[in-house]
Amino acid sequence: MFTRTVNISTLSDAKKFVNITSKYDNVRMRLRIDNYEINAHSIVGVLSVTDSGKHPVFTADLPDNDETLLNEIQPFLVSEK
Repeated sequence: MFTRTVNISTLSDAKKFVNITSKYDNVRMRLRIDNYEINAHSIVGVLSVTDSGKHPVFTADLPDNDETLLNEIQPFLVSEK
């Protein structure tokens, strides 16, 4: 399982993010803010987190050694301190 904080702050970011996640419809992906969890494949759900002012936590049930999705979402990952 892959878990990282992501930054999706604009409508354009949301569209790009969902276009990427939609390519992997066989992988369970979620965005979580506080107690609110949404499907990361859903444009409506992703748009709902862009208005929160917080960075959601992205979780994906990735197969071992699958770097393709991680490379594609790299621009959205919040750097760890």
